[in-house]
Amino acid sequence: MAEGSGQLNGATDLDKLHDLCKKTHKEQAVWFLNAFWEDFAEAEAEKCWTFVEQCVNIDNRKAEGNELDEMEAHRFLEKADEAHTVLEMRSRLRKTGAIGPNERPKAVPLSHYLLFKYDDKNANLFHELVTRSQGDNREAIEEAQKKLDAVQAAFDEASRAAAAAAASLKEAQAREADAKAREADAKAREADAKAREADAIAREDAAKAAETSAHASAEAAKEREAEAKKSVETLGVREQELKAAQAEVEAALAEVKKQEDAYNAKTELLKKKSEEGGVVSRNKAKNELAQHLAEDPLPLRQAKITAEAALRKAEKATKAVAEAKVQAEADAVKASEARAQAEADAQKATAARGEAEQARAQAEQARAEAVAAREQAEAARAEAVAAREQAEAARAEA
Repeated sequence: MAEGSGQLNGATDLDKLHDLCKKTHKEQAVWFLNAFWEDFAEAEAEKCWTFVEQCVNIDNRKAEGNELDEMEAHRFLEKADEAHTVLEMRSRLRKTGAIGPNERPKAVPLSHYLLFKYDDKNANLFHELVTRSQGDNREAIEEAQKKLDAVQAAFDEASRAAAAAAASLKEAQAREADAKAREADAKAREADAKAREADAIAREDAAKAAETSAHASAEAAKEREAEAKKSVETLGVREQELKAAQAEVEAALAEVKKQEDAYNAKTELLKKKSEEGGVVSRNKAKNELAQHLAEDPLPLRQAKITAEAALRKAEKATKAVAEAKVQAEADAVKASEARAQAEADAQKATAARGEAEQARAQAEQARAEAVAAREQAEAARAEAVAAREQAEAARAEA
């Protein structure tokens, strides 16, 4: 029976129950076991000690506690595999008188639960619990205490294992979440690296095409420049040739004019002599004038006309060639400028192509690093999942 004999204080059964409920969870269980040991409690001793341990573990005051608040009481009922609620328990206790009609308790002592649990064992369970004497059945109680200690040790070990498993699970879940986040980040960085690599390749291809086009333009500009310079050179030679021909025509025309001027001067001189001096001299002059005028002037005039036409043609050709040369020289200057610009563009295109190749190489390296990071993240996530599954299995076993 109990660890010692004693009586409860109080004038009524309810007062005595109040006094009993002030004792610790263990003391209340001992009192109950002592009171009904011979009736049915011996067979229920191990179960009662389990109830004590459950109360101690749930109660914030632990072994020093004597009652549970309503939330703690609900947890206790769940652990005790009770389908009833605290309200249902109190309703039945009111009918037995274990709770006064005007009482509104906010806590649940173990004695209330024991009266509710074993209400069918004794019609006067409440009255006899608070009035029966506490005998001396120390051996049985000590044996029950040993069982209680064994249960408590097993419970403590299970609690420690469960706590360790829960901590491992929590850590594994955190590692898994972190691994998943790092995997997602690695995949995002891989996708970004692939996009940048594709962009770099496209820019490299465009730079190569631009470089090829620029070099082709530079070569075409060189050819145009060479053609323009050759044209200037050819026109220069032609201009010199035309100038020489023009000079010859001018000389021929000058000679024709000289002959014409001499003919006209002789005509005027003979006319003058035929009008002045003696008769003999005038007649001689008239005779010479007649002979002079009788000469055919047509070849001289024809030569003059031909020479003048040739001069005009030569002057026109020389002017045209000179103008063409000026234009060709201007075109040559533009061609040189275009060639210089094309070569500069080609140099820039070559530099841009070099930069694009470097960017592409860097993008390929970044993509390779991102792939490696993603593969590492996937491996870490797989390890974290395995660790979490192991932690869950360990927790289930605990």
